[in-house]
Amino acid sequence: MSRLGLGLAAIGLALAGAAVAQGVTGLNPRLPYAATAPDDGLSLGGARVLAPIDADFAERLKKEKARVAGIQPYEVRPAIWKISDADTTIYLFGTVHSLPPGFRWRNPGLEGVIVRADTLLLESVDEGDESTDFMGGLPSDASLPPLLDRVSHRSRSRLAELQGSLPEGLVAQMDKMPSWVAAMGIGYIKDLIAGDMPSQGADDWLEKQFRATGRPVEAIEDSDQVMRNIGEVSEEAQRLMLESAILSPSRSHDELDAVAHAFARGEVGPDSPLVIQSDAFDPSGAMNDPLLAERNAAWVESLIQRLKTRRGTTLFAAGAGHFVGTGSVIELLGKRGLKVERVQ
Repeated sequence: MSRLGLGLAAIGLALAGAAVAQGVTGLNPRLPYAATAPDDGLSLGGARVLAPIDADFAERLKKEKARVAGIQPYEVRPAIWKISDADTTIYLFGTVHSLPPGFRWRNPGLEGVIVRADTLLLESVDEGDESTDFMGGLPSDASLPPLLDRVSHRSRSRLAELQGSLPEGLVAQMDKMPSWVAAMGIGYIKDLIAGDMPSQGADDWLEKQFRATGRPVEAIEDSDQVMRNIGEVSEEAQRLMLESAILSPSRSHDELDAVAHAFARGEVGPDSPLVIQSDAFDPSGAMNDPLLAERNAAWVESLIQRLKTRRGTTLFAAGAGHFVGTGSVIELLGKRGLKVERVQ
């Protein structure tokens, strides 16, 4: 899913009770990870004193990092492509926006690209304004009923059960969401309940790295406009998404980790978990155009224009689902006559 959906992390992390730690231990990357600010927690006799909810989260995070450390018995080699002309090179890097804590995804080949790049190009850019409401830019409709009244009887009891496990304030917040946003949020929450503990994704680290080294970070699209386009999908199609999210079975750790493993291994074939299967969360297929096809086409035009008008080396990092499968950015660039070379 695109970075547009990452505002929904606020929902999941509200349940987690604390922010997921940013540090990734056990690695010796050639490029250092961005430092995390020291905690302002209390200490007693030199030992940290944590509130019970924070202590519980810290213990679960420790166990999750230990689990993740044992599930990558392979050398990471994420997929990278390149397009270029006489004075411009653009590397195309498909990312995963939220990874298990401590998950390895960088290797010398990728870090060499990171070092060479003058500019980082992302789907959207973190402006650093923590006061910004992630709902900003989304269409709103005061006439929308509560979620329970938007779904059929076959899924109402399951939704009521899920809502019963959530804080009242969170339920009230979700009742105000457009149906497609609520559907994504429900999927995210179900994964958290199943044991998923997401951490920062590849794009987050890249953005921090480029900013820390004084290199420009740019956005390839207007995220608010994209979300408005998605919001124009019919309410009927959005409610089918909502029902699908409610009724879909919970995913196991293996299922949750499959996308991250495919990303780290550079598996981009037709059976790759990185391929966006729209029918899994969008039964009507109505989201395909505004969420995937239209954006891929617009990105291709922007990349071609950048080749013609910009000099130097750019790293374009975007959701891996946009670079695999039919209608991908890679396929569309090839159809426009560009040589797309896979360099890793």
